[in-house]
Amino acid sequence: MTLAEMLLELGHIVNDPSLEPSFQDWLNQTIEELAQDFDLPALKRKEPFPLSTNTATWIYTLPETFHKKLFRCLDGDWRAVTICRTVDELLAKDFKHLEIGTRVTHVAVDDAGPVKLIYTYPKANDTLQLWFYEKPNRLAKDGDVPNLMPVEFHRRVILPRVVLRNFQLLQDMAKDPPHKSLLYWEELYRQGLYGDKRGDIGLINWLVRARGGPRRHGGRAPLP
Repeated sequence: MTLAEMLLELGHIVNDPSLEPSFQDWLNQTIEELAQDFDLPALKRKEPFPLSTNTATWIYTLPETFHKKLFRCLDGDWRAVTICRTVDELLAKDFKHLEIGTRVTHVAVDDAGPVKLIYTYPKANDTLQLWFYEKPNRLAKDGDVPNLMPVEFHRRVILPRVVLRNFQLLQDMAKDPPHKSLLYWEELYRQGLYGDKRGDIGLINWLVRARGGPRRHGGRAPLP
């Protein structure tokens, strides 16, 4: 679905023109949350991002496109660099940050703040190759299409999630809020994630198949 199509559908769900200026932000916020909740293949870098390092510092800013999960890192010789699970694990190697080497051997990501950082050990003149999950494209123009999941899940996953995350606001502010109950939208979102009785595959099973893993059987997992 394009941005224009999703805005039109939200307009039908929430029959209140006064709230329509907020719909685009709601969509983009929801899309970013979904990208955080799920490891989506479309956002997983296929080619590495090169990051130059030097002996003057051990902290670098990650690229603007970084969203989450540095899952692979190689040094200038294309040898594996250890990705520490925590920043403290890397800091323990050299609290004073004095060590200098020929190649970076360990990195750690600090993504707690608005600026995403990568810490390196030891300091070295090197070029790291980084693979990570990128931010989804921001919807700005009418023809823009979300790039984080197949189009068949736009109506079934993205739109119900928009309604769910703003449901209380809609009940409080909309002149004509969604006629369906909160339980209805929760169930619609669940079906988008896990499939329905009609046989439509859900996003979770699609992700498992895309990774080549086993299919899910039994009960449903809780909502993220």
